[in-house]
Amino acid sequence: MNKQNVKLDAAGRVDVAYYMRLAHEQRSEYIAEQMAALVAKVKSLFQGGSVGKLSPSH
Repeated sequence: MNKQNVKLDAAGRVDVAYYMRLAHEQRSEYIAEQMAALVAKVKSLFQGGSVGKLSPSH
């Protein structure tokens, strides 16, 4: 098993506030990346570009 270093607070307990901030930052970055990808796909629809596997069926 891999031993990982866990960030502790001054009292020697797991620093929950640190991990909550870290998770919030990571989620925010992920959401920003996904939104940028979505915006790029929507823009390409209006510019006549192709979007993945979307194609007219008729």
